[in-house]
Amino acid sequence: MTAAPTLPEDQHLCTRCGMCCDGTLFEYVEVDESERPSVENLFTLHPGTKGPVFHQPCPHAINQCCMVYEARPETCRKYRCKTLIALDSGEITAHEAARRVDEALQARETVRPLLLDDETMHQARQRRAAIAAEPARAMDSMVFVLRLTALDLMLDKYFRKQGKTMIRQENFD
Repeated sequence: MTAAPTLPEDQHLCTRCGMCCDGTLFEYVEVDESERPSVENLFTLHPGTKGPVFHQPCPHAINQCCMVYEARPETCRKYRCKTLIALDSGEITAHEAARRVDEALQARETVRPLLLDDETMHQARQRRAAIAAEPARAMDSMVFVLRLTALDLMLDKYFRKQGKTMIRQENFD
């Protein structure tokens, strides 16, 4: 009897997480114009500032696994979050990487009950901005704002790269 193949640690971490595909981290994925012919049958492409994009959550991400893995766009192939980069470089252990993923997933789960029906994380962030602009806020709205902001701060610290963060550091200086 042969043993089941083991996934490399980074793939195990990715299939445990999936936040780069499910809309937790990003609103959309940029696609190089040269890839359009090979991916437009897989994704609904929209004009973006630098070329075509498809919106998150990815329709092909099911249970943190990519159902079009071999045909996925180059942006998806190349993407490495800050935690994965730190793991690959030896800066953190696999245990620490898994802890970060678990902590972020738990923080996301505290936000989910506060989302409106069929609301994406991007739409929730837009709603947060609208609530923040209101002169008076209801307590339940503030709980939503605080939980989503706590999640975004964690995602910025452990997953999003410089220039892709949701919460700008200058807001705290």
